Amino acid sequence: MKSDLSLQQITRSTARFLHRYHILIFTFFVLGGLSAATFMLYRATTEAQSTSSTTPSSFDQKTIDRISTLRSASDTPTSINLPAGRANPFQE
Repeated sequence: MKSDLSLQQITRSTARFLHRYHILIFTFFVLGGLSAATFMLYRATTEAQSTSSTTPSSFDQKTIDRISTLRSASDTPTSINLPAGRANPFQE
């Protein structure tokens, strides 16, 4: 048995390995790249959502006044004077 390795033997065995499994290696690289890109996009969107979803803990008085001036759904709507031949699409 010959125990010394030469550069030519290493090159030949590497070339034989790549020739035999090149499609499998390419597939792993492509799927790995797509998986990494998908994971990075997912992390970017979740980080953006977590920083932008801060809700205020209290209302100011101006907002409270505007809410209290709103009418309830049971109130009868005031009639709007529309031109002749037109019907109000928001009136039930």
